[in-house]
Amino acid sequence: MVKKKKILYHSDFALSKTGFGRNTKAILSYLYKTDKYEIVSLSGGLTKNNPELERTPWKSYGCYPNSGPELEEANSNTDKARLYSYGALELDKIIEIEKPDIYIGVQDFWGVDYAIEKPWFNKLNHALWVTLDSLPLLPSAVAAAPKIKNYWVWSSFAEKEMHRLGHAHVRTIHGCIDVSEFKPFTKEAKAALRKNNNIDPNDFIIGFVFRNQLRKSVPNLLQGFKSFKDQNPDSKPKLLLNTHWKEGWGIEKLCKEVGVEISDILTTYICKKCHSYDVHPFNGHDVNCRKCNSEQSCVTTSTSLGTTEKQLNEVYNLMDVYCHPFTSGGQEMPIQEAKLAGLITLVTNYSCGEEMCCPEAGSIPLSWSEYREFGTEFIKASTCPISITDSLKSVYKMTAEEKIKIGKQARKWVIDNFSTTSVGGKIEKFLDSCDFKEYSLEKDQVKSCNPNAEVPYIEDNSLWLKHLYSAILSRDVLDNDEGLVHWVNKINSGVSRQTIDQYFREVALKENHKNKKFELEDLFGDTKPEDRIFVSINSTVENIFLSTKIISSIKEKYPEKQIFVSSNEKSQAIFSGNTLIKEAFIQTIKFSDPEFLKNNFYECYCLDAFSINNHHSILIK
Repeated sequence: MVKKKKILYHSDFALSKTGFGRNTKAILSYLYKTDKYEIVSLSGGLTKNNPELERTPWKSYGCYPNSGPELEEANSNTDKARLYSYGALELDKIIEIEKPDIYIGVQDFWGVDYAIEKPWFNKLNHALWVTLDSLPLLPSAVAAAPKIKNYWVWSSFAEKEMHRLGHAHVRTIHGCIDVSEFKPFTKEAKAALRKNNNIDPNDFIIGFVFRNQLRKSVPNLLQGFKSFKDQNPDSKPKLLLNTHWKEGWGIEKLCKEVGVEISDILTTYICKKCHSYDVHPFNGHDVNCRKCNSEQSCVTTSTSLGTTEKQLNEVYNLMDVYCHPFTSGGQEMPIQEAKLAGLITLVTNYSCGEEMCCPEAGSIPLSWSEYREFGTEFIKASTCPISITDSLKSVYKMTAEEKIKIGKQARKWVIDNFSTTSVGGKIEKFLDSCDFKEYSLEKDQVKSCNPNAEVPYIEDNSLWLKHLYSAILSRDVLDNDEGLVHWVNKINSGVSRQTIDQYFREVALKENHKNKKFELEDLFGDTKPEDRIFVSINSTVENIFLSTKIISSIKEKYPEKQIFVSSNEKSQAIFSGNTLIKEAFIQTIKFSDPEFLKNNFYECYCLDAFSINNHHSILIK
């Protein structure tokens, strides 16, 4: 049997309705059909036991905790919740379990950048496939470029700027679209579709498919639409917004401010019961389903409950023109989907929109004014409402033949640049160029930190901090390192050197404990397997403190045997003075392996919150 290369693909779950999720589905479906690779997906946003994970033909892991201390931590700490959601806190574990040959991280840069400093990153074939959507480019994304051998961005906008900055190895790999799901309907089919949705065949429908985020320029679109209607009353224009009305922009309020009648706004509803969709004027957040007659079961589309690709293609075919005003974006897949459906697209000519507005793409560029985003100073685009109005006029005045000609050209451009055949083929070529990896993560050499290092007085703050990194944490940092910049700013804001020095030493202690290798001869000493008792404790610090009573009971039962305890990092101090325990250590994958436990311990116990509070232990062997 021919050995297959194993790919760990780290992004949104393949069946989620996000752009990253749909890209995952398209790419992994393509690669799976080649039957050349063993595919593993680390699925951002999904809980570890989510039944949806079983629906993919490849192995999928969730990353968000579903119980225990991890869930408590995620629920009480926003930063930790974000890291869990991205998969940052599960990634090392999956690498250790699966031992892939190739790692591909696909997300906004900050959603995968933590992988770069992992000890396994440069030992594996790797690619980071990230969205960068504004100038100046994210400083950390630029600084990390030399460390990423295969650095892929979603649009040529980011590639051009990276090349200008001297990083010529950065290349564009577009997000992937299953083009078979999107196509233009015949004139007769479009008429039937409108009739089915009770839409006047003579209405001029302007569409926008988007997640209702602040970077989607809804106020600008409403202003442009209002002007177009005032100037062209005979066009009977309608605005079709395929979005979630409870998220982001307050569309109803904006309509009143701009003077747009809510009856002129069509939207897509999806039924929670029968999953049919309906397009009609917005009339509330929970409406009755005319297909299955369920009451208040229809809601506007969202990432958690949205249309299928087939249904979405029908929504596009209800439109006469597609308009996509935005401040910035990584790729904006609805633009390509609209082109595949044969529509002329109006696109803000900034960020990834620059590529959408190249001559062969069949778009009408929308002009914009620059503004700066507060806090980041990123350049953002405010799309000109007058440009929207004028562009809508141009399309409205076109003949049917002109529209069809431009639509065909745009469709071909998307197929050539964004289809599974085009994008999947490029990734397949990359995978085939990669070699197999024979490695043991347990043998990886991690530099030990030195929490007791002597640090001389250095007047320059930056040089002094670099010495802390080098001497205490065994790390060398560049001048533009985010951590270094952070601490320089802290000193400038009044934080004392003594406080920072103490923090570095505490981090060094934790890192040494975390990276400690559990060699059997060091951990178990001279004890034999038949003389060892193993206790795994998975609960809060408070419950772990109470667990010492149960450990005492186990010791009374086996007074001649040695007890070894596995628990989380925070609890290690609780066991340090307990004479009943031979050794306490931080939980690792090794101590979750039934075969390892069977061969190395006489009996094994698992203590969780329930068992601790009810004062009994659970025998797991």
